Amino acid sequence: MKRILLAALGLGGMAGIMAPVYAQSSVTLYGIVDAGVGYASGQRTANSKGGVGAPINYTNGSVWGFASGTWSGDRWGLKGSEDLGGGNSAIFQLENGFNIGNGTSGQGGRQFGRQSWMGLQSASLGKLTFGRQYDPIVDYVGPISAGTFVTGMGAHPGDIDNQDNQSRVNNSVKWASPNYAGFQFGAIYGFGGQPGSVKNQNTWGFGGSYASGPFAVAVGYLQATNAYGTSSSTWSGSYDGTFSSSINEGFASAASQRIVSAAGSYTFGATQVGIQYGNVQYTPGTLSTFASSFTFNTIGTSIAYQFTPALRLAAAYNYTQGSDVKGSGGPKYHTVNFASYYALSKRTSLYGLVGYQKASGNTLDTFGNVVSATASVGDVGNGISSATATQTFVRVGVRQTF
Repeated sequence: MKRILLAALGLGGMAGIMAPVYAQSSVTLYGIVDAGVGYASGQRTANSKGGVGAPINYTNGSVWGFASGTWSGDRWGLKGSEDLGGGNSAIFQLENGFNIGNGTSGQGGRQFGRQSWMGLQSASLGKLTFGRQYDPIVDYVGPISAGTFVTGMGAHPGDIDNQDNQSRVNNSVKWASPNYAGFQFGAIYGFGGQPGSVKNQNTWGFGGSYASGPFAVAVGYLQATNAYGTSSSTWSGSYDGTFSSSINEGFASAASQRIVSAAGSYTFGATQVGIQYGNVQYTPGTLSTFASSFTFNTIGTSIAYQFTPALRLAAAYNYTQGSDVKGSGGPKYHTVNFASYYALSKRTSLYGLVGYQKASGNTLDTFGNVVSATASVGDVGNGISSATATQTFVRVGVRQTF
């Protein structure tokens, strides 16, 4: 019996020696659920189809309702890594966005519409990833934009400069550098995939940031090209675009759009102040409903104060001005937002938000008609377009992470 036991132990030891050694890996399930109620002083309802020379007739009415994903978009996801040795790893992230109120998927019904990518990471060379991803404006400018403290309701109108990450880049390759003494930078390219053209539907951009102690600054650039057929136009296959509000729906037929975005922040004690800038240019093509390039310029500022470890209050203001519309002047938007955030625990918090916007001047509708500019507080995910020049938004909710 003793000899049998020793033999068994010997075989077991040999099996341990001969067993393959697997790289260490991990997969994490995570998510955010966010729900509440909200009020908007005005929401437009179309009473006619409209057309060239005949703008859509809208009525306006206030609305109370359920609010999903106001502070943070509802999501669940999986992210993982495998250690390849030598400071290298294989990584991936799959993230689904959804509406907690009705259970439907967000981002146009995509299964992993928020993010879906995989790639390789090196401690010395950075990260190279492939898939549906955020652009460098989101990566570098977004973390110090006003939306960080006053949510998407405080985004520049319609989130036209994507500081609040309403758009992603499909079929993309992205590289992000390691942190070099506070400096980080990166670039992205999204393939258009249109036969016979490398340029059509492609997207490319770059950006960077610097942080040192209480100071941070970031800048980003993005350009996306439309896809054109013989008789109609659709937006880029590699970039979502944000043309769902009255702010810029009249420029969805652009041949291309270019975004320049920048932000800076400074923290002293319990106070953080910030300044933001966005420049968006829409260039027309042969099938566009407008004939001259159109530009939005936005300047904004924000302040947040941590009253207690649990309570934070914040406020933001931004001013957006558009260029001339067919000789009739351009649109202007003044937006102010207030936010309160109270942490009940490490994972659960309560929040309250108030936003107000005043529009003036003229803009274009989807048919290229000159119309009066109307208000639309926040990004296209949180906001709804009004039929009038002013709009007030109020929302309260609860947010939980896991």
